[in-house]
Amino acid sequence: MKKKYLYGIIAAAVFCALAFGLWRVWQSSLPETVEGVKTVTVEVSHADGSTAEFTYRTDLEYLGELLQQEGLISGSAGDYGLFVETVDGETVDYAENQSWWRLTCNGEDAATGADSVVLHDGDRYGWFYTVG
Repeated sequence: MKKKYLYGIIAAAVFCALAFGLWRVWQSSLPETVEGVKTVTVEVSHADGSTAEFTYRTDLEYLGELLQQEGLISGSAGDYGLFVETVDGETVDYAENQSWWRLTCNGEDAATGADSVVLHDGDRYGWFYTVG
């Protein structure tokens, strides 16, 4: 009977150690945020081909938070974070015409959603109305 309890305690300790190790690996894989004031530029390319450019000075850490606060983007919460539906007053409708907003960071497609993009001073972001 004592061996059963000992095995249970050992199994629980191993489980806790593994869980802590996985948590640390996950934490270290997150991008580091940058403190302080940053200036970033956001370019929006609309469905009609027109463009608009916005420059923001902020001490916020994430793009999604900044652009929602400024009223430039809005959307709905999804399993993977904010699903951006409206940018600069233009709303996409994937069900109607397979339109969606493509986000770029310094000229490259974003690897994460807007609410996970870490702001860096001088960065340029783009929102492109995309069909298909």
